[in-house]
Amino acid sequence: MSEKDFIFSKSKDLSLSGLKSFPIDFLISKRLNTIEVPEKVLVLGKEFFGSYEVSSAAGDFVLTFNNIFEAKYVVYASQHRKKQIKIPGDLSNIKKSVEDYEQYLDDLLQEIKKDYMKKINNGKNLTSVSNEIFKKLNLLRL
Repeated sequence: MSEKDFIFSKSKDLSLSGLKSFPIDFLISKRLNTIEVPEKVLVLGKEFFGSYEVSSAAGDFVLTFNNIFEAKYVVYASQHRKKQIKIPGDLSNIKKSVEDYEQYLDDLLQEIKKDYMKKINNGKNLTSVSNEIFKKLNLLRL
């Protein structure tokens, strides 16, 4: 099996298995606030004096957060390109949602690695293959 075939096959298998969606499948809080964001994919900027910047992929400034988990939450939720994002009002719920989602993504990566090592002999391009599968599935791991 070629890497191209593996990417296509694994992407299809994961898609058909019913991938979880962030944030809806990872929320534990019923109290949600709504924030307005551009209908673009957002990226996490650098930490600057305890604040985390979130911007568009083109580099346009969008929002600043006082906590890495809030910033990650907004970046992950922006993958759906919606104008409004529902975010828990409590920081502990935001943190839990982000941590659970990242664990879910890590588990998917482990599954990809396991199948890749079985089906592709040399296994030297695991990172690029995993990245391509995540790209096809509109997933991002920060």
